[in-house]
Amino acid sequence: MGLLRILWRLVVMGFAFVVSAVAAIVISAGSVIGAEGMPSLNEPIFDLFGKLGLIGLASVSAFAVLGGPIVLVAALVGEAFRIRSWVYYALSGGLASASGLITLGPESFIQNSVTTMIASGLVAGLVYWLIAGRGAGFLKDTPR
Repeated sequence: MGLLRILWRLVVMGFAFVVSAVAAIVISAGSVIGAEGMPSLNEPIFDLFGKLGLIGLASVSAFAVLGGPIVLVAALVGEAFRIRSWVYYALSGGLASASGLITLGPESFIQNSVTTMIASGLVAGLVYWLIAGRGAGFLKDTPR
């Protein structure tokens, strides 16, 4: 029974990671749309989708290089020690997202992009907590 619980928790962790990455991309893309404004009706809609796709690709690749291992370690520590605090997962996501900024180089340290990346990491951490973090723990709590 313990092995099935561990396998189930790994599946939930993977699903939560994917959903939280999508949430981070939505936050990053939304900040760019907010900064540049929505395209007018005269512009092709493909311009908007192209911008969103490139922003999402840049966010995911920057996050995956340094942020991915940080998130993996944080999630495994959270599962091993049954950490169920939303603050832990939000700060882990923010730290992982901030570390992803290092891969983008010094020209990317504009106040808006730093704030956006950290905010997207915080949101991703909260989404992860909602799905997997609230029930963290590879093994069930034993009755006392």
